[in-house]
Amino acid sequence: MMTKNLGFQCLLEGFFLEWLIAGRGVSKRTVEGYRDSFVLLLRWLRDDRSIPADKVGMDDLSMENIEAFLVYLTKVRGNAPKTANCRLAAMRSFCRYVSYKDPVRLAEMRRILSIPQRKEMRPELAYLNATEVGWLVEACDKSTAKGRECRLLIELLYNTGARISEILALRAEDFAFGNDGSCRMSIIGKGRKERTLPLWPESAAAAKVHINEHGFGASSYVFNGRNVKHLTRSGARTRIDEAVKRATEKHPSLGKIRITPHTFRHSSAMTMLAAGIDISTIAIWLGHEGVQTTHRYMIADMKIKEDAISRVHPDWCDTIKARYRADPKTLAFLMSL
Repeated sequence: MMTKNLGFQCLLEGFFLEWLIAGRGVSKRTVEGYRDSFVLLLRWLRDDRSIPADKVGMDDLSMENIEAFLVYLTKVRGNAPKTANCRLAAMRSFCRYVSYKDPVRLAEMRRILSIPQRKEMRPELAYLNATEVGWLVEACDKSTAKGRECRLLIELLYNTGARISEILALRAEDFAFGNDGSCRMSIIGKGRKERTLPLWPESAAAAKVHINEHGFGASSYVFNGRNVKHLTRSGARTRIDEAVKRATEKHPSLGKIRITPHTFRHSSAMTMLAAGIDISTIAIWLGHEGVQTTHRYMIADMKIKEDAISRVHPDWCDTIKARYRADPKTLAFLMSL
């Protein structure tokens, strides 16, 4: 019995509805990320290959086209390798689905699955200290609703170290205000893990004023958008960029730092690290799976590096009188690396 070749549209709908949502139960953010990947691919096929979206067929989903699409993302759109790899992950997931639903196309799907990921260079973390964050907050115009909203956005990002997607998904009901001016904010993070974080009194007061000023109901998004349910990541980036531009005019040193919404997450972690908070607590605060991810903040902290080198500073004048003998636990640690 021969398997009937399925069309691109039929397979794409099945991929999202059957494979991702019903079958695997992936998060809404994953679905949105995969959706955006295919929107970009369809636009590229239209503009570069002159194939309208309603004319795209499975033959157009070839290894050559996917590789050319990835080149377009990095060379034309200027996406980082990490972003291109996220788009490739969406394509790979779709190919695995097609391999099961339409085995006739298995060979081509395997070719696409063999496309290697782009090499990612991990630059040193860019982060701001408390003073620099203060400059950005001051650059927000408090006389306008948009300026006050941008100010609150920056304060919450720095106060909580949350991801921009987590902040934009906040609803009024996620803020639990106390009679003493305190506030606890609930966040749904990666993997649908929930964590609750306390806010500084200043951040709590700003959030309360913002919610009351707009008359938000419990289910209302705190950062609502125009013609969309809530402010988008690109919209948030634009507002932060505007604040950075104004602050840099007064404080030129900010121009040397690449500031994105994620920079405030790094800044929050580095501030806690500098305050002596242990790495495990920081990992819990940021919603990391383990301390391995958080460890990169220790690598980035120059004060820690300087302290380490000062402890092993050689004294060339002294004669070594005894051979150093490592503790067994230390040796076991070194052997495990």
